[in-house]
Order: sequence, then C-alpha cells, then structure tokens
Amino acid sequence: MQIVCWSGLRRAPLAVRAAEVGHRVVGYDVNPHRVQRLAAGQSCVRDVASSRLRPVLDSEAYSTTADAAALAGFDIAVITVPAPLRDGVPDLTYIESCARTLGEYLRHGATVVLESRSYPGTTEELLLPTLEEASGLKGGADFPAGFSPERIGNKRWSLDGTPKLVSGIDAASLNVIKDFYDGIFQTTVPVSGPKAAELAKLL
Repeated sequence: MQIVCWSGLRRAPLAVRAAEVGHRVVGYDVNPHRVQRLAAGQSCVRDVASSRLRPVLDSEAYSTTADAAALAGFDIAVITVPAPLRDGVPDLTYIESCARTLGEYLRHGATVVLESRSYPGTTEELLLPTLEEASGLKGGADFPAGFSPERIGNKRWSLDGTPKLVSGIDAASLNVIKDFYDGIFQTTVPVSGPKAAELAKLL
C-alpha cells in the first residue's frame, strides 16, 4: 500500500513506523532542504533516531520528495501540516493549500486523513469541500476521509503504544481509517465523527 505523509519532516515518526510495518511511504514536503536531510538519513526530530531512519531508506520502504508528481497513485494520504495560531485563530492556509494540491491526484477509493490540529469542523467544512472541488469526486461516495489527531511518543509511551483516536466522515470511512491505523498503533479508539476527534485533540 502506498502511503503519502504530507510533510516528511514533521511526521517522520509516523512515516517511519508505517514503513517498518510494510507500507511504501512517500514523505512529501515543500521544503527541499528538509527533504534532502531526510533523504540523507539525517533525522531532524527527537522521536526518530537516524539509526532507525537509515534502514527504511535503504530498503526503499520510505522515500522523501518535494515533487508533487510523487503523490500520484497514493492509497492513503496523511496530512500533517501545521495550523499555527494567528491572533488566537488557527491559520488554515497550509491545510487548504495541501488539499488543493492533493485533490489533483486524488482517485476513486483513495483515502485522506487529516492529523493537523485545528478547530472542530475543519475536516468536513474545509478539507472535504476543497478535495471535492479539486478532484471532482465526492467524499464518502468516491473516497473515504476522516480525522485522527497526531500523536508523538514520550519517555513512558512509544508512538505505536500511545492510544490513537480515529474518525471518519461516514461508517465506511471509519472502517478504512481504523484498519490502517490498527496496523501501526497497538490501540485505536474510534469516535463518533471528525468533530469529536478534532475537539478531543484541543482538549
């Protein structure tokens, strides 16, 4: 299964873990410098040691790129771009831009998961309409989508040992997204919908 992790630097832990369990992962980032560092086996985050990064790069299970054409043919895209606060309000520019670009490569049956922290409603009121406009497809009917708050490990809990909330825009989307994360995390926790998962992240 081909996984695209949007922002190869920030979510290197998720990308590396997905590659370790058997997925072919493309870490996409618009910053060429970040891409070059990862491609050289230099981890930029404390959650992943360079010694752990090198094996998945050498096996070609994980690759990094700044070329949007590499998004073509993805099965699951995980969006992890930042949504920084501007005057106390989340700036959704990166999420919207990402969705527009990703929508150009979205095909029937491919899945999109947002992990970026934002206000409740972002997945269904911004991400989904933007993907639909860019792709000409309909969320739910043509492609699964949902939200799952990004997690990182700590001294007590590893990334995969940390319970992972999952949600979908409909039951079918939830099943697909849960199945994906079940293969990465030891415990997944389904919730009623994206708004509940988005609110849980803020809390």
